[in-house]
Amino acid sequence: MDRRRFLKTSGISLMATKLASDAVAATEEPKRKAVSDAFRLLSAPVLLNVAPDRVSVLIAVSAHATGWVEFGETEALGKRSDGEVGGMRPLHNRILRFDITGLKPGKGYFYRIRVCPVIFSNAYRISRGTPVASELFSFRTLNPSAATASFTCWNDTHENRPTLSALTDLLQRNPTDFLVWNGDITNDIHREEQLVGQFIDPAGKPFAASTPLFLGRGNHDVRGRDARHLAEMMTGPDGRYYYAFRQGPLACLVMDTGEDKPDELPVYAGLNNYAAYRTEQARWLADVIKQPWFRKAAFRVAFLHIPLLWEAELPANWATVWGAGIKGWICEDGHQKWHDLLCKGNVDAVISGHTHRHAWFAPRRGRPYAQLIGGGPAADNAIAITGHATSKQLQIDLQNLEGKVVESHLFRRK
Repeated sequence: MDRRRFLKTSGISLMATKLASDAVAATEEPKRKAVSDAFRLLSAPVLLNVAPDRVSVLIAVSAHATGWVEFGETEALGKRSDGEVGGMRPLHNRILRFDITGLKPGKGYFYRIRVCPVIFSNAYRISRGTPVASELFSFRTLNPSAATASFTCWNDTHENRPTLSALTDLLQRNPTDFLVWNGDITNDIHREEQLVGQFIDPAGKPFAASTPLFLGRGNHDVRGRDARHLAEMMTGPDGRYYYAFRQGPLACLVMDTGEDKPDELPVYAGLNNYAAYRTEQARWLADVIKQPWFRKAAFRVAFLHIPLLWEAELPANWATVWGAGIKGWICEDGHQKWHDLLCKGNVDAVISGHTHRHAWFAPRRGRPYAQLIGGGPAADNAIAITGHATSKQLQIDLQNLEGKVVESHLFRRK
């Protein structure tokens, strides 16, 4: 083919390609506009794993989207986090996560999330829709040197929306430094798309947009075909479900008791190995209790879903619930592996759930820590556990959904 003919043919080909591309663009434009117009935020922000210098922020979206967080020490904001990892900014069709770093201990911050839909036609035809903004919220970072510490603890909410709504209202009326959601948040995670309603928007109102959340898994949270997807969206610090942190005079442990029946039961089809996982946590705990920041705290509390002990009369139906020979109301393996370490670490209280009835077992000889257990998902049985610590005392209250204190326990510094 001679050069003149080649150039003529190439020009025609390029023109045809451009015309085809323009035609595709014209066809896709209404689709992109429709997607952009329908796009919305499906939740308020959720603050996760706050520390003295950082926090993660999650938000649920209705379609593939990206975004960023604007934040600052005043309402003028002025700083921005794009949440990029390895050069890639976040893109997801359910939950976006942004990590804010470089914060100051015990400092208050304002923030807002901006999110926009992203429409993929192909690898080289990507467009962004109109950004959508959250409300302006505020939070405070942890401060290990603070004079006081306060917390709220929920357990066994089991997707009970009226109870979650009431607990959220109670927390908004009486905010604390942080919230520990201490397991059995779900009934099971059978489908990955359930995660938004279960963990990010459980009551249709902001529950952790200003009070940062720490997550502890319960036995129901590890059940279901898609339970493993939870780790893609929400974990504790460093991607684990056992961790420790300090706020002022209070050192906290969050641990994972796993399932409430032996790993080898046929019902689990060989998919569980929680015995080894609890041994792994024992090694970790042995190291944590040696750390100066933990040892020097005025008070130490452990949050773990299944109680380590039950020292009262057993309800008649419990044997049927768990099966003959299975003490599923307590974590026997956890007690065997962690009890001595909790004693050695001078832990004041273990706070649990699981039994759906609140209980209190005071410290005694051979067990210097108290075992406190919260209530269940039904409104008349639900309990919000709150704690307030100074350098001299820790008071833990159990409140019903009306905010009435039904039980109170005072710890003096040892």
